[in-house]
Amino acid sequence: MKSERRLFLKQASITGAVFSLLPLVPAGAFASSHNQSKKEEGIDIGVCEMTPEEMSGPYFINNKLLRRNITEDEPGIPLLLTMKVIDSVTCKPLHDILIDIWHCNAMGKYSGWKYINPDLEAPSSNIGTISRTDESTFLRGAQRTDEEGIVRFTTIFPGFYAGRAIHIHLSARNANVQKRQEDKFYFVGQLYFPEDISKEVMSNDMYSPRDVNRLKNEDDSIFSGVKRAAILTMKKIGDNPLDGLHGKIVLSINKDNVSKKITPKDLAKYTV
Repeated sequence: MKSERRLFLKQASITGAVFSLLPLVPAGAFASSHNQSKKEEGIDIGVCEMTPEEMSGPYFINNKLLRRNITEDEPGIPLLLTMKVIDSVTCKPLHDILIDIWHCNAMGKYSGWKYINPDLEAPSSNIGTISRTDESTFLRGAQRTDEEGIVRFTTIFPGFYAGRAIHIHLSARNANVQKRQEDKFYFVGQLYFPEDISKEVMSNDMYSPRDVNRLKNEDDSIFSGVKRAAILTMKKIGDNPLDGLHGKIVLSINKDNVSKKITPKDLAKYTV
């Protein structure tokens, strides 16, 4: 597995280098949960439909771990995640936005709560309501968007836990706030995967066997509870999924929005 991971990191660095040389591509080149605005004489007008917000869940930790590789040697199929963040009003890239992501490992466990049984549904879905069991930090991290609104993370394809489809949590906030009381989240949401990719990955030994069945996207009430969920466009980096996967998406957010999914009051909770 370690040799496969080294190969992936080498391939991912090549992918990232090529990607960084590309011109500012239209949002249609990525998966997107918004509509393109109309154009008049080359100037964007109208509004890009905002990516829908979703619950933060109970496993958010406000540790602001600034790093691209969040794996920490967790076993799983390597995943290179690329997100482009745009302004829902102007449809232009948003620079210097802090993007946090967090997700479970191949067996459905979150860092900070790795002793909770993922084959049983969580006792609560609200932020700050479940006591932590440990101080681990795997599969969590944050990056600032670059001038093209892009952030990249190296991680693994997530597993699943009881009652949920496979997903990645994320948030977007002001990158330059020092005081917790002034922290402002513009957006809190979740990313999902196409069913064919999820089915193929979950057949791997690193993700099975489990004592609970995985929910498909359409059977997840949180996924189906929004108008247009954020589903990643996926591509295999090599001929075999074990070589790694690359997921891309465009997220359209409003910097004037103050999210109610994670608030300064939530950040004061002892589990956060």
